[in-house]
Amino acid sequence: MKLLAIDTALDACSAAILDGDKVLARVISPGGKGNAERLLPVLEQARSLAGLELRQLDAIAATIGPGSFTGIRTALATARALGLALNRPVHGVTTTEALAFAAAQPGKGIVAVIDARRGEVYLQGFAAADAGLGKALAEPQILPVAAAAAALPAGATLLVGSGAALLLQAAGRGDLGLAPAEPNPDPVIVARLAMAQPRPQQSPAPLYIRPPDAALPAVLQPRAALSVTLRPCGVEAADILALLHHEAFDSGAHGETWNAQSFRDLLAMPGALCLLALSADQPVGFLLLRVAADEAEVISLGVKSRLRRLGVAAALMRDGLAQLAGRGVRRCFLEVADDNAAARALYTGLGFQAVGHRRGYYAAGGDALVMQKLIPFPGETLQ
Repeated sequence: MKLLAIDTALDACSAAILDGDKVLARVISPGGKGNAERLLPVLEQARSLAGLELRQLDAIAATIGPGSFTGIRTALATARALGLALNRPVHGVTTTEALAFAAAQPGKGIVAVIDARRGEVYLQGFAAADAGLGKALAEPQILPVAAAAAALPAGATLLVGSGAALLLQAAGRGDLGLAPAEPNPDPVIVARLAMAQPRPQQSPAPLYIRPPDAALPAVLQPRAALSVTLRPCGVEAADILALLHHEAFDSGAHGETWNAQSFRDLLAMPGALCLLALSADQPVGFLLLRVAADEAEVISLGVKSRLRRLGVAAALMRDGLAQLAGRGVRRCFLEVADDNAAARALYTGLGFQAVGHRRGYYAAGGDALVMQKLIPFPGETLQ
């Protein structure tokens, strides 16, 4: 079995290709910045060292987290794209299992610890075993450092990962030690763990443990604009989009929230365009549009409820409208709840005008206002 393993979840960009037990290629590019730009050259270097074409692969694997949101998404999106293009299964391996596997020693428990910053760590413990890695004691989780130190298992235990020294100091226990292993997953180990899994029936989902709010500034001035980065996304972001939709609309009265499959179906439609808003590398909002010829519609616009009125929705809409103009779209339509004064004010401020009314439009029975914006060509003035 020839398998390609990819990791960009933490502070390295790496890939390995194995043929059964034989390592054909192992490429590691240190540093966690710019992984999206570095990954394809790393993959090409690994392919060249292995002396094979991608179509000769039997499977793909990627780390799914915990780790940085962007890093997890980079590796997983690439693995999914390769799996789809080559019609190959895609395996998911957690960063904590890969780290623990590399550090396992007979008779000692292992705790993989990743520095999540802001006084927190991602961690997962594994029981002691006579050989190899023991059974996981719990699922990966995120805890404040003090709480993580208190939750460490009793007995001789090795800590591994970027947060190991931090946790060792906080725990102050004599039966704890630091494992002599790298703080980033070894792609060869990722490959071997994937090979030990049964054939997956579907592509793996990202493991986003930290709630998006946790990465935002602790104090926000009322109505102060929140700095965001806008990025296009596709079906690989369906899980996080579903989470955002749930957090934006679950308590509302204008219809049901959408699950990940709903987003996969929507993003697979011809003309679908989706933008994701990130703050401090964490998702805070999204805009989903659909383009048909020279017209477009806003399918959904969502922002985390506690971050509304901080300019996120406006930033998404402005960027979305600019992209529509670049595609030659002349009209953009949307529906907004009749009683949603804040949303109506946002759209009016962006140049939308009411052109219709739909009674009982929402599942809960609420009415919707239909709004339209005319989009001029560059340099054109609309009357």
